[in-house]
Amino acid sequence: MTSYAIANSDDEISLTLKSIMDLTEAENLRLTFLDCLTKGKSLKIVASEVERITTPCLQILLSLKNRADFHHIDFSIVDMTEAFKSALYDIGLEEHIAPMEQRI
Repeated sequence: MTSYAIANSDDEISLTLKSIMDLTEAENLRLTFLDCLTKGKSLKIVASEVERITTPCLQILLSLKNRADFHHIDFSIVDMTEAFKSALYDIGLEEHIAPMEQRI
């Protein structure tokens, strides 16, 4: 299990996704996100390095967004690559792109 680049400030946690986000990363991603949520800080996911992301990782991201919303924690995904956006379109989640990008 490899770790993600995480920047932690007083009011925000910024987590940079890896270039390849596939099934082998899904559990590590889930555990990292759960740990970040326990801090109660705003969460910023940086998708600038994503070359490939598969459905399990997208499901985890959307689950995190829902959980963050439930706990009134600000959540955003910034610097989405075309590969990231394309993966959202491919699984029918294009309506989630604009709201996430607007929170930048």
